[in-house]
Amino acid sequence: MGLSFPDIQLLKTGYLLAALTEIELQDVLASTTVRTLSPGEQLFSQGEHCTHFYFVLSGLVKLYRIAPSGEEKVIDLVRSENFFAEAVMFMGAQYPLHAQAIEASRLAVLDGAHFLSLVRSNSDVSLRLLSNMSRRMHALINEIDNLTLHSGSQRVVRHLLDQLPAGVATSQSVKLLAPKHVIASRLGMQPETLSRVLAKLRSEHLIDVHEETIVLKDVDALLRIV
Repeated sequence: MGLSFPDIQLLKTGYLLAALTEIELQDVLASTTVRTLSPGEQLFSQGEHCTHFYFVLSGLVKLYRIAPSGEEKVIDLVRSENFFAEAVMFMGAQYPLHAQAIEASRLAVLDGAHFLSLVRSNSDVSLRLLSNMSRRMHALINEIDNLTLHSGSQRVVRHLLDQLPAGVATSQSVKLLAPKHVIASRLGMQPETLSRVLAKLRSEHLIDVHEETIVLKDVDALLRIV
């Protein structure tokens, strides 16, 4: 299955391919395929050699590790318009995580060796990629700060607010991206803690909870929490 025109337009927004000229982009796309995953389907496992990296065209992919105790720790939830496994591709190493579809997903599968050959042959491409990757690194550092320097309530509220379109300041409904136990793991807390935080926010009339849909009743008040 090949890339459609909308797929290509979406790929162009990704921070890695946004650094390429049209000719360079077409070169990369020539070796790019599409893979469809069913809910729960495994994409790769920890320890497998990294040969490809991925861009989520639609759906949601869970990146996780299994602790020695057998507990699953969710490292990231990758939604549409985002790359994953690209850092491992540059390192020429093994995948350090498992990847599994949370819902039906379509992925652009990019050939790591082909992409690296383009980077090695053109120093200008390398510099453009370094600039874009630096901005991406700063965004990840901010996310780490959110997970380590903030309370459980702040982390939950930030997660909900991140689902809102830019500039929204009124009551808005958001849908949880994944099951609550997965979100709890991603936020570094137990499912029971997540439930308590949601119950507290609801008792304060800041949110309403309807199954997997959360109504943010007072966005301004929620913003003051974070």
